[in-house]
Amino acid sequence: MKVQLFSLLALAIGVTACNNDSETTATNTDSATITTTDAASATNTGDYAAMADSFRVNSEAGNYLNPRTGKPIRIKYDVTTRRAVDETSGEPVWRYVDKRNWWVYGADNDNWRQMGTARMEGDRIMYQGDDGSSWLDYEARWKADDERMMSNMDSGTSSDVKVSDDGNKVKDENLKVKTSKDGDIKIKDKKTGEKVKYDADDKKIKTDN
Repeated sequence: MKVQLFSLLALAIGVTACNNDSETTATNTDSATITTTDAASATNTGDYAAMADSFRVNSEAGNYLNPRTGKPIRIKYDVTTRRAVDETSGEPVWRYVDKRNWWVYGADNDNWRQMGTARMEGDRIMYQGDDGSSWLDYEARWKADDERMMSNMDSGTSSDVKVSDDGNKVKDENLKVKTSKDGDIKIKDKKTGEKVKYDADDKKIKTDN
């Protein structure tokens, strides 16, 4: 859960920094460069706007495939909640296949990374097993991961987070957020009591232990 707190704190810092025209706490990259590769690349930069743009451009180009059907999928990424959804059905997207290299990308604590390899066998999309030699269908390869992701959503470990337009408030039923006039931000997990704090003076993130 603390990983999520760090992610949410980073989000609040980034939004605040952008609205305050700060050049010291926000890191931006050339989104045009990122959209020519894959959305997972933006994870390393923390540029979620570029990630959303990458999902849009690559979806429109037909580069991303639905991991269940092997058909093109249009993915929409929300920079506020950091969730990807199927633009057509509205269902959450936890992984996709990039048909340019047949890599499988998946979400892990808001970070998109390569998680496997796929290939087409006739009209079926198949996935390389953990042993490196077997090829499995979607259910056999990813069912356990899907159940884990759904469990995380149901338990609130992957919650809907809203950041106000001015960057001063973060709303979430599982979190308590405080901001100060000097830019300090504190986030507390109401269930576990875990805390993280951003000190605006030295621009450092501190934990409660």
